[in-house]
Amino acid sequence: MQITDYIINRFREPKRQHLVVGICGRAGAGKTTLARKISNDLASARVENVVYSGDWRFILDSKGRKEWLREKWRAGMETYLNAINQFSWWDFNAIFRDLVALNKEQEVKIIGAYDRLTGAKSAEVTLGPVKRGVILYENCILGKLDEISLLDIIVLLNTPDQVCLERMIRKDAQRRPIPEIATRFLKTTYSENIFLRALRDRFADRTVACDSTGRFGPFPEICEITHIPVPLHAPKSQKLMKGTIFCDLDGTLIRHVPIPSESGGDIELLDGSVEKMKEFRKKGYALVLTTSRTQANIFGVLEKLLSLGLECDQILCDLPIGPRHLINDSKDTEIRAFAHPLDRDAGIKNVKIQ
Repeated sequence: MQITDYIINRFREPKRQHLVVGICGRAGAGKTTLARKISNDLASARVENVVYSGDWRFILDSKGRKEWLREKWRAGMETYLNAINQFSWWDFNAIFRDLVALNKEQEVKIIGAYDRLTGAKSAEVTLGPVKRGVILYENCILGKLDEISLLDIIVLLNTPDQVCLERMIRKDAQRRPIPEIATRFLKTTYSENIFLRALRDRFADRTVACDSTGRFGPFPEICEITHIPVPLHAPKSQKLMKGTIFCDLDGTLIRHVPIPSESGGDIELLDGSVEKMKEFRKKGYALVLTTSRTQANIFGVLEKLLSLGLECDQILCDLPIGPRHLINDSKDTEIRAFAHPLDRDAGIKNVKIQ
């Protein structure tokens, strides 16, 4: 392959003992397959080599990573966007310690390495030592930008995005639903674009682009991500017999604070809030909370309310501060619009709704 010939020529430069090669590209680009082909070609050319997978150093297992992302989503959109940035998914400090050790002709052992087949951190890996040869390091994102300079060559697969997605669907369709695969692809593409732009703008001098057959080609097109999928939680189905109760949050269910925190850490339930809301739900009402708190910061608040035992069906955020009027039609002689004005922080324990 062209890429193997290029690596061999670089390795055989005078006085070189080791060559560290990073192989990167989108999920589904064919990094693992290409690394294996290069390794076999190097072995045929009698060049000692070892293949190191960055996935061994995932910080969390598959289950833990999903839960971690759900927690970040509940903390707000900005926190969630930071979380889906894959620069925080791997222990790059450990990865580059391993690469440095291999470069120093030391053996590397990883206990509790991530297993791609099971999604668990249950594998054990032993690599090296490499007395004189090539270290192939394969990962979607190779590391933090100040660490990339430790790599002698960066091999970037230029597989088109559409092909990457199709490969991921074929590979994972038996163990994941299609929407989950597509969601994961959009999330990873979002942060991979950050890394690709860094390679193009700062590390072009050591980056070589090729296809999955090892043939040189152009730098891949960076297709911008304009929409990020977010977790959806299906509401619990229930047969509602009576109607809907709209209830204000601050000063009504929880004690009013002049400047509420974004995390919900200052929430103090008023006496009777949980018991009364459970009574309304038992009677068959849908419960909708209303608040001036922003949508971006409501997730931590909802998590805090749930931990205190207060549940609702929906929450309306970003409402203006001021009076709220309920307008509804009547059915025959039945009046279907009611108001229950309360003093601030008096609580709802004495509200009676049939």
